[in-house]
Amino acid sequence: MRHEGQYDVIVVGAGAIGAAIALECQSRGANVAIVEKQRPAAGASGAAGGMLAASSEHFVHQDLQRLALRSRSLYPALAQRLYDCTGIDIGLRKEGFLLPIEDHANTTNVAASIGNAADASPQQGLEWWNATRLADVEPYIRAEQGMMYNPDELQLIPRLLTEALVGAAIHGGADVYRNYDVNRLLRETGGNGAVCGVVTDDSILRSEHVVLASGLGTSRLLMAEHWQLPFVPVKGELIELQTPVPWLHHTIYGEQVYLIPKHDHKIWVGATSKPGQHDTTFTAGAVMELLLKGQRHLPRLGEAELLRCWAGVRPGTPDELPYLGAVPQLPGLWIASGHYRNGILLAAGTAKWIADAIAGRGNAAIPSCFHPERALRSIHSVDTPFVHVSTS
Repeated sequence: MRHEGQYDVIVVGAGAIGAAIALECQSRGANVAIVEKQRPAAGASGAAGGMLAASSEHFVHQDLQRLALRSRSLYPALAQRLYDCTGIDIGLRKEGFLLPIEDHANTTNVAASIGNAADASPQQGLEWWNATRLADVEPYIRAEQGMMYNPDELQLIPRLLTEALVGAAIHGGADVYRNYDVNRLLRETGGNGAVCGVVTDDSILRSEHVVLASGLGTSRLLMAEHWQLPFVPVKGELIELQTPVPWLHHTIYGEQVYLIPKHDHKIWVGATSKPGQHDTTFTAGAVMELLLKGQRHLPRLGEAELLRCWAGVRPGTPDELPYLGAVPQLPGLWIASGHYRNGILLAAGTAKWIADAIAGRGNAAIPSCFHPERALRSIHSVDTPFVHVSTS
């Protein structure tokens, strides 16, 4: 078995979360490797819509909302930094979101989050756009009562974000191992069996710290070490439409559907929500469902050209909070997984927290509600033998 290298930090997973963590650690002077079983953004990150809906989204915990608001505030500077380093424009758009008034819960959530955002970036405040104002700005939208306008929300292209993060990390000296499937963690023999690297099919990579940012794949690697962390897979499907002229300038963020304007007169419509489903096949019924829901707000949507359909699996958790921080039972191991439908939004803030924690602050840098040990359980099974790999 080849010994490929020695690092300060190995990040398993090259989605937006893993790539952002790798860049943050690398920018703090760490020698970093990213290990990805396929290619960057091949999983949930590449399937996401790219909305940074920090004040429109419903969050189950105030600390999660704070993370979302802080993370969103980092993106304008991050987008410029990535462009300067890699030349990749991540498609960040700042025109804000429109919230349908019939989605009353949404408008309530936005107002509440703005009221509780004293520790985050300043909020410009909501505006009510009546039917006349809306018709002037968005003539293709149907909303007899108007819509709520939130100027603070952002959106981007997730695939380009991830590629830029990986490219910037490489530019700073990080190594990227593509098509390397991690089979298990490398553990020290004797003592507390600290995690000291990863083992792939034919290679060993060593490090002082290992970060699992591998979404649902995190569970498999923990199982091999006799630990269980519960995840909830939620399949989501989206479609991309082409319009002859721009039919939409602002993201419509509803409870049942969202419509996201992209470059070159494209609109992304999403997303279905199918808990418990792991597959990424796209169903014909999803096209009908998304078009019917989308036409409530944009009646001509059915006339647009259908360019593509895709599906991804969101890595959720039972309490809808991501797992962030060190695993005391496995020294040297860190987890940043389970971001559900907000992985793109939370990537920048998560990366700051994890990089700060690794740099010396430990789990104290991260609110306790996110700590993995809240749900971590020991398991014992003859089907998953505990294998130590010598570090000598």
